[in-house]
Amino acid sequence: MELASRSRSRVEERLRKLEANFGPPAVTQTTFEVADERYQRSLAQSRDGQFDVRCVIRDGSGAVLLREREGQWGVPQGKTEADEQPSAAVKRIVREAAGVDCTVTDALRANIHGIRNEDDGSAPTVYHLSVVFTAEIDEESDPTGEAVRWDDESETVGDFR
Repeated sequence: MELASRSRSRVEERLRKLEANFGPPAVTQTTFEVADERYQRSLAQSRDGQFDVRCVIRDGSGAVLLREREGQWGVPQGKTEADEQPSAAVKRIVREAAGVDCTVTDALRANIHGIRNEDDGSAPTVYHLSVVFTAEIDEESDPTGEAVRWDDESETVGDFR
């Protein structure tokens, strides 16, 4: 089976598992070209079965938990580790980002990215999955860290309404 078919099959298998656990998420698909270095990283992540995870956590007033990362504010995000279940990845990422434990409540949406190598037109497309989850904080505790805040005004929050 060629690379494009294998990576597409992995993405479809993960989507079936998400649907079995959470119901069908909204799914979008985009295709874009990247430089060879980024293409190679995407290729390695596909082989390792990794995918991107983002998590939206709201407080009682509807504000979203944000974390500063590389000078930008956004929801907690990261990548699954090899053989890590999506819910376990979300819990790990939220704990690392905000110092709190959470319960995953839903898979909000999934994005399938078709990634092409702009430096090598003959390289096959690699498919990569990115999933946005929702979760609730397990305890009545505040997230910790200077780079964590609740926000209901930022553009980032608007993306998840």
